Amino acid sequence: MKKNNFNFFITLVWLLNSFTTRAQVIDSTTILFSIDTVAKNLGYPWEITYGPDDSLWITEARGYRVVRVSSSRTEAQKNIAPQQILKIPLGAGEINFDRSSNRWPQGGMQGLAIHPAFMTDVNKRWVYLSYVYKKQTCPNGTTGAPCYFRAKIIRCRFYFAADAGNPTSFPYKDTLTIMDTVLSNLPGSNDHNSGRLTISPFTEGPDNKYKLYYTIGDMGAGQFNNDTRINYAQNIDTCEGKILRLNTEPDGDASFGVAHDDNTWRQWIPNDNPYNHSVPAFSILKTPVYSFGHRNAQGIVWGNVNGTWRLYSSEHGDKSDDEVNNILPATNYGWPKVAGMGTDNNYSSLDAFANNDRLASSLVNYAENTWATTNTMQRPLFATFNWAASAIPADGSNIFTWPTIAPSSIDIYQGNIPGWKNSLLVTSLKYGMYRLKLKSGGDYVDSASSTNIVDTFPLLHSWRVRDIAINPSPNSGTFWVVMDSTGSTSGPTGGFTGGNSPTKDGGKILRLRYNTLLTLPLNENPRSGPPIVKDLIQVYPNPVTTTIYVHGKKELRKPLLVQICDINGRMLKEATSFRNDFSIDVADLTPGTYLLKLYNGYNIELQIEKFIKQ
Repeated sequence: MKKNNFNFFITLVWLLNSFTTRAQVIDSTTILFSIDTVAKNLGYPWEITYGPDDSLWITEARGYRVVRVSSSRTEAQKNIAPQQILKIPLGAGEINFDRSSNRWPQGGMQGLAIHPAFMTDVNKRWVYLSYVYKKQTCPNGTTGAPCYFRAKIIRCRFYFAADAGNPTSFPYKDTLTIMDTVLSNLPGSNDHNSGRLTISPFTEGPDNKYKLYYTIGDMGAGQFNNDTRINYAQNIDTCEGKILRLNTEPDGDASFGVAHDDNTWRQWIPNDNPYNHSVPAFSILKTPVYSFGHRNAQGIVWGNVNGTWRLYSSEHGDKSDDEVNNILPATNYGWPKVAGMGTDNNYSSLDAFANNDRLASSLVNYAENTWATTNTMQRPLFATFNWAASAIPADGSNIFTWPTIAPSSIDIYQGNIPGWKNSLLVTSLKYGMYRLKLKSGGDYVDSASSTNIVDTFPLLHSWRVRDIAINPSPNSGTFWVVMDSTGSTSGPTGGFTGGNSPTKDGGKILRLRYNTLLTLPLNENPRSGPPIVKDLIQVYPNPVTTTIYVHGKKELRKPLLVQICDINGRMLKEATSFRNDFSIDVADLTPGTYLLKLYNGYNIELQIEKFIKQ
């Protein structure tokens, strides 16, 4: 037995040094999906929404535009400019800043939501938009000098050519016309504006109407150039660091004559919202606040899991602890007192960054689990990379060293890709896109250790993905993603003008079409750091005639399981090993293309390799 092992070792060493052609690494994106470009040269795309008209609706953050493209658009049509349906001029009027001013808000034109009755009721062709406007003060990048902007939500009317009452003259046909201001004078900043919109897919409240939900961040208060700005995420009488709930139609409420924004907004604030203003002079007013204690929730989506509707949100962490939350009314999500699960005490504002130590206008110098356990707080259903503060790199110049995925949006997949039904798809500005499989109740991620793990290999792991749209047909398996135009934010971490560092496929719409019967299961193996994007195994030779050799990383959980499948995913052979290096006899396979699937000792699929049998 020792002799055989020795001979295998010698053979393995010879192979490692002799074979110059090894198996091409095929990541899970390539295996599962074909990818093509359907549009390019978009100006800082922020939102992409699959509309009920089977079109893709896109907002351009810095262009202050809304454009539309057909969902059937092909790769051959990628050079055709999208249809512009709305543009707000820059540098004048309410957009009193431009790209050269060196005072740009984070984002710009941001969220978009389409009324559920858009196609069924000609009088409800409503589209809702959010954007940052009106620069108030923004010193030229001065440390400790916060930037103050304003933000608003508007309602627009869309006309198809055949609509009754459609204006016949250009430019009204197939364009958006601004009709109403839902809310204005909302807080805005050069950082953490959030700005996502969604509409409940069902009617709710005593008026039995659809409701509009809006994410608004904490304005970056207490951090970087905004270090002197007070963080109001725990103050339910303000809008910063909240999710707001609004009417999709004005309810006819009369003004009470009190001088307050909530009174101005009263027709758009539902009468069954959870909070009245706590200040006695304004206590008669309902506030738009639905939940609070949010940092920068850049994703929000409704999902129905086994008959129960839930509102899900993705949220940027500080330097770790990105969150996915189940949003409930009148609920505190912890920020800036707690980040992530709140039980690991890894979060403290006392870090190595000179301008990042005043999150609640005072030092946070307590154990976060003390605050979490003594205050009513909703824990996230998923949090990434709960690293201790001591493990976070002290290099403040490179945000990509922080253990975060920077979740930029969220959607829910409820189609028929095997194993994917009821999965949250979370896009990332650092590692592409993750899939989080929900348990049957929809209130937990289906993982044995959800505080530390994410899906096996992020899809599009080298891309910077801003948002995703999903074809709602259960059998389509088609997604569209919009790619960030730059590798830097427009906030303090990237400079006030935003960065110009190139990104892979920046400013493009990519289409992903599912093309095999394979699935991408959850990785149940808890990790202590950012996702692994390097090869876990090497497979050689390729092409192969008789014997295929597997060389694995030593940290892999044993026993390793390898399955040989045909190109349609049907298993033909199976082998297990408690060693990192082993071989499989494939001499009896007919010539053709095959897949080698690797599972770790948790029986979790880790990697897929394609090889050719000669």
